[in-house]
Amino acid sequence: MSDKYVCFADLSTNEPEGAYRIVVRPKGSAVALIAPHAGMIEFGTSEICRSVAGEDLTYYLFEGCKSNNNRNLHITSSRFDEPQGICVARSAQLVVTFHGQAGDKRFVNVGGLADQLGASLVCQLNAAGFFASQHNDKRLQGRDKNNICNRGIKEQGLQLEISRGLRNALTTDKHAMTCFSAVIRSALGRI
Repeated sequence: MSDKYVCFADLSTNEPEGAYRIVVRPKGSAVALIAPHAGMIEFGTSEICRSVAGEDLTYYLFEGCKSNNNRNLHITSSRFDEPQGICVARSAQLVVTFHGQAGDKRFVNVGGLADQLGASLVCQLNAAGFFASQHNDKRLQGRDKNNICNRGIKEQGLQLEISRGLRNALTTDKHAMTCFSAVIRSALGRI
């Protein structure tokens, strides 16, 4: 499904006030967490992003707040240009983005240009009992240099595509959310 809007200026001009909300929590951390399709655009990504952030990591959320048609607020990650989000990304050494993808099974696809860190995270997630791999669809691997996950200072970040099944489990099971977040934090601890 293609996006309704190709850039934030187009979206902000055509959507009514209150259709979306931008949440930024600056902490000056080397890692910035970004959920560019949060709220009701891709359910559960706000909660996962906040959980991984804990009390000390910078995060940014672009949240859909409409009663319906929140999918219209989706701007693909390689064209995501909301100014505050770009500022958060550029201020960090590494950016990790949280996305939702279809699928009732519980899995996460790890992408982005931070290949070594991504491979390590896949291993750590699998060791902790979460099914993780690289996405089969090249369009969802976060390899574009303009992808918001690759807009940090090092120009290589991580993109996590989390299935609906896993997002449902994480948002309803506090223990699962804590474990998932801890694995990601452990992998990022070396940054």
